[in-house]
Amino acid sequence: MLSEFVAYMMNSMGIGYYILVYAIGVLAMTFSVIAFQFKRRVTIILSNFFGQSCWVIYFLIQDDLMSAIACALSAVMLALFSKKDKWSWAAGPTSIGVFLLLFSGFSLFTFRVWSDVFPLLAGVFAVIANSRATEKILRRFSVLWCLFWLLNSAFKMYPVALLNDLMCTLSAIVSLIRYRDKRA
Repeated sequence: MLSEFVAYMMNSMGIGYYILVYAIGVLAMTFSVIAFQFKRRVTIILSNFFGQSCWVIYFLIQDDLMSAIACALSAVMLALFSKKDKWSWAAGPTSIGVFLLLFSGFSLFTFRVWSDVFPLLAGVFAVIANSRATEKILRRFSVLWCLFWLLNSAFKMYPVALLNDLMCTLSAIVSLIRYRDKRA
């Protein structure tokens, strides 16, 4: 059904379809890259949430259901972890365990080649990073999260994702430097 809808969009929109796909991709990249430059934890998570939501749309209109599901799972995780201050259970051990199991299970279920270990590791570090209480620890684990996505994109030759993941990794590193504790 999704393939038919995508084919209909491509045929009816012509070049507009590709403009829409790349516009949503650029929007997703923008949210994902700027996320680490925010100072507050909740703002970092919400920016990543909006980025992941855009990636869901991007992958759906490209007929890539598996990637869309993975990004939707990330968006749900980010939405839940953004409420950590209001709901003590939101980033508790049970929630973290459930998301680790979901990411691991999804990754292992779709595992085909050795380089599929990178999304698995990226998902694990995404859960760990976004469940942390402080921005400093979130940023440290985010470097690993972004780095594993970067490796995945490089080994699988995804040029748009490679650009996004490279910029996200650099943004996470810059944020570590920018917000480092100058007293130490």
